[in-house]
Amino acid sequence: MEYKVNNLFYAAGKDLHNTFRVRLEMTEPVDPDALRRAVDLTVRRYPYFSVKMIRRNEEYVLVSNDAPMPVTPGGRAIPLGGEESGGHLMAVAWTGNLIYVDTSHFFMDGGGQFPFIKTLLYCYLVTLHPEEEFDLSGIALPDSEPGVDEADDDPFPEEPVPTDEIGLDRRPEEVLMLQDQPEGYTGRDGWTSFRMKVEQKEMMRFASSVDGSPASFIASVMYRAIAELHPDRKLPVVCGMQHQYRRALRKPYSHNCHVNIIPIVYTEKMRSRSLELLNTMGRGVMIVRGDDANDLLSINEHVMNEKKIRGLTLEEKHEHMKEFVRKGIGKNTFEVSYVGRVSFNGMEKYISNFSPTLDMSLSGGISIEIFPVADAFCIHIMQRNADTKYVDRFVGLLRENGIQCETEAPDHFEISDFVLP
Repeated sequence: MEYKVNNLFYAAGKDLHNTFRVRLEMTEPVDPDALRRAVDLTVRRYPYFSVKMIRRNEEYVLVSNDAPMPVTPGGRAIPLGGEESGGHLMAVAWTGNLIYVDTSHFFMDGGGQFPFIKTLLYCYLVTLHPEEEFDLSGIALPDSEPGVDEADDDPFPEEPVPTDEIGLDRRPEEVLMLQDQPEGYTGRDGWTSFRMKVEQKEMMRFASSVDGSPASFIASVMYRAIAELHPDRKLPVVCGMQHQYRRALRKPYSHNCHVNIIPIVYTEKMRSRSLELLNTMGRGVMIVRGDDANDLLSINEHVMNEKKIRGLTLEEKHEHMKEFVRKGIGKNTFEVSYVGRVSFNGMEKYISNFSPTLDMSLSGGISIEIFPVADAFCIHIMQRNADTKYVDRFVGLLRENGIQCETEAPDHFEISDFVLP
């Protein structure tokens, strides 16, 4: 079986791996034999994830990979696409009571990966706890067939689609970049994650009172923290809000990467605005820029890029797509991603926590993931160094507005390298 390569892969290189890791903290020590069996069963359900990338003349293609998907003890993030992973673009690792799932973000996003994780957890837990009756309504079982839309290997249409946008991308040419955050892989050993939890009812009380959302509220708080810590910096602060355009593509179950970046621009005049007003403004930008018609503009950019790179050499394709990705994603002061409510279909009793970490080389220096678990919002702030000043001010602003949060000790994280064929 052969699959088409998403044109985003051509942006990959030694300085841009763009991989991410999901950490699942289980309530019990991991059983390696049960995990190995669960991975093999899950791969049977998701054959389009069991692939390797090969070079064919001046392009890449994905082909079926018969090698077992790696399941590595010790929790280390092994390089993807190379010899150590058997060519696989996904890998599973474990240590103690932690399970890690690593993958290329050019290959898929969280929306494409999460069904795989749910099937994996089900296959793992049903082996250890056969007496349990899990809710199977939202779980793809190993012997079920992938849907046509789900397994489609071409993420974009052949030709640009008609669109009638209701608001344009007005990202400024120059934005405030956090110069105290080291660039790229120079500070990789210092990449740090700060995890905290906030009661859902407390955050929603504040966010919904001004027709905001958890994402726009968290963006407003981080903007205010950055603005207060850099009072003399006059350039606009830009939050890159991650947003999926599966709905606009009419491919709700596609496994491909379909992440769009909505820029929320905070100008100098907004420094004195209240959190309530900033929250309302951010939510408004998300509504307008996240409209299907505007998403189609981004989709058409990918379609045109596909046409542009067809006649290029492999080296030219890499340079063109690196510039495309850096222009669209890398021009932000910080990023925010709101996963939305995640249902584990009754498996929550065996999962004490989960969180994503990602390659920070594309970020503006700070990346925030928000995801609800049980009765709390988990807020995961990642940085390219261990400096606590942004997090300290962020937490302080929450508490000043009556929102208490439970914080964890910061820890360093790693993500997988990516090896091109």
